[in-house]
Parts: sequence; structure tokens; C-alpha cells
Amino acid sequence: MKRVTTSLFDRCAEVRTLLAVLLLVLVLGLGPTTAAAAYADDPPTAATPAAVPTPGDGPTPEGTTPSGATSTSGGVLSFLPDPRQWVGEVFEKALTAILQAMTTALHGVISGVMGSSLNFITQTPAAGSYANPTVQALWGTVRAIANAALALLALWGGFHLIIRPQLGSPYHEAMELFPRLALGALLANTSLAWAQFAIDANNALCQAIGQATLPAWEHAGAATQLLVDVLAALIYLVVSLLLLLQMLMRLALVNVLLVVSPLALLCWVLPETGGWARLWSSLFLSTVFTQFVQVLALKLGASLLTELTPMVPDAALLAVFLGVAVLVLTLKIPDLMRGHLGDGLGFVRYYVYRRGASALEGGRGSGGGGATTGRNGGA
Repeated sequence: MKRVTTSLFDRCAEVRTLLAVLLLVLVLGLGPTTAAAAYADDPPTAATPAAVPTPGDGPTPEGTTPSGATSTSGGVLSFLPDPRQWVGEVFEKALTAILQAMTTALHGVISGVMGSSLNFITQTPAAGSYANPTVQALWGTVRAIANAALALLALWGGFHLIIRPQLGSPYHEAMELFPRLALGALLANTSLAWAQFAIDANNALCQAIGQATLPAWEHAGAATQLLVDVLAALIYLVVSLLLLLQMLMRLALVNVLLVVSPLALLCWVLPETGGWARLWSSLFLSTVFTQFVQVLALKLGASLLTELTPMVPDAALLAVFLGVAVLVLTLKIPDLMRGHLGDGLGFVRYYVYRRGASALEGGRGSGGGGATTGRNGGA
């Protein structure tokens, strides 16, 4: 009996607990609804008069209501940047940084060349041309070859002197061939000195017009974060690099022409090889003295930019583009002048021809006079 009473007591306790939980659920579920109904039954209150704006009141900040309460329409997203704008700004900054790094590298390379003793843009350095030990050693080797070839040229010329009357072909006579051999030997052994004279004359002409530099060079190295300025400076430096490469190729060509000069000038002796001598002299003189015209164009362009660009707005950007135009023109000058400087030996040929003809005519005259005297004496 006691056991049954204890079981019933436990069952009653469980039922009371279950009823308490159900009552709590009902209270929590019906509470907001009852409060809303009670609020609906209340009589309406008087309308609050609208606030009159005053001149000192500013516009309502975005994300807030006129009463000062924070609006729930913007939420947390109102504090985040626009993704498209953010991506565009990041891309522009990254591209500007890359182009700025390339600009700085190119500016350093070109500045290093122009500021060194081997500046080959506005001059032809002696250490990189006729005074270079490698160039002198190779020139000495080619000179020895030219001296050995001089004997072959003498034999070839003598052979043609013998067979010329039988073949009826136009060729040098003995009085013209011997001076040509002597002059060819002299030119072949002194070709480096004549080339040095031409290069020093070109350098003197370049220095006579004053210190020349690349036009708008100071604007190309200016630090800026604007994409258009960095892009313009990069274009300017790329064109400057092309000019540097052209001048470097010119210096290499001058050295090649210096090395082969003994053989080239020796080719002037015979009519069959005279075209090679004319080709060498024309190419050498045009390659050497074209630099003076290019330096003159750079000097003129830099002076005009200094005078004209301060008169217009955005002078720095305009100066960079005008500098690009001057550099492009400077790059085209060798093509414009190619083949218009002559071969450089016209006066030498004229002088030799005239001296040879005078000597030949004098010899014939003396021979004719001697024969006439002999005939008169015999009579």
C-alpha cells in the first residue's frame, strides 16, 4: 500500500510539471498578440506637429531618420565600399605602380649612359672607337693583310698593262697605276689616323653647339601617381631607348669600318675594286657625321621646348609628347641623309687624276721635243 501511494505521488508531480511548461508556452505565445490588441484598443493620440526646418539644419545623413534614429534600410552594407569602384581603383593603382617601376628602370639606364665617359649619344667616344685596344689590334691585323695584298694588286695591274693593247680594254696606264699603288699603300697604312681625324672633327662640331641632352628629359623622371603621366613618360623613355640602341649600333658600325679601312682604301687602286672603296668612304663619312645633325636636332628641340611649353596649360605633359616627336625625328635623320654625303674621295681622285694627267702630258711633250731636236740635228 505504501508503494502504490508513492507511485501516485510521483505521477502527480510529473503532471504538475507538464502543466507548468504548457502554461509557460501559452503565456509566451499569446503575450505579443495581446499587447498589440491592447495597443489597438487605445484611443488615438493627437498628431505631433512637424518640425520646422531651420537654416542651420543640414541634410539628414544617409542611413538615419529625421528624428535621429538609425534607419534599418541601409544596415551594415552602407559602411562597405562599392565593389566595382574598389576593383577599378585597385587595378589603376597596380597598373600605375608597374609602369612607374618600368619608367624608373629605363630612366636609370639612359641616365647612366649619358652621364658616363662612354656617352655615345651626343659624341663618339675615343675609348670606344679608334683608341680602343681591341679595335687597334684588329686594325693592325687587317693592315698586315692589306700590305700583303698590295703585292697582288701590283702584279694584277702589271698583267693588265701587258695585255691591255691586245684586248683593247680601257685600263690604267703605267703612269697612272704607279701613283695609285703608292697612294693606296699610304692610305692603307694611315687609315686609322684619317678615321681619327674625321671622328675628332665630328666631336668638335657636336661640342661647338653646346651641351646637348634629350628634350624634356627632366619631365620624364618626375615622380607622379597619375596614370596618364606615367604612361606618357614610359612612351618617352621607350623612344629614348630606341635612340640609344641606334647610337650603339652606329658606334659598332664605326668600329667595323675602322677595322676594315686598310683593305677598303686599298681597293681604290684598281678599277675593278674601286666601287668597294667608294662604298666604304661613303658609309664611313655618313655614319660619322650624321651624329652631328642628330645632336643638332636634339639641341634645337630642347631649346624650343623650353621656350614654348611654359605658355600653355599642362606644360609637363605637352613637353613629354613634344619630346617624343623630336626623338622620332632624330631617329629618322640617318635614313634621310643616307647616300647624300658623297663618298669623300672625290677631291682625292680629282687631284690624283689631274697630277697623273699632267705628268703624262709632260712626259709625252719632252719625248716629242727630243725627237724633233734629233731630226733637226740629223738634217
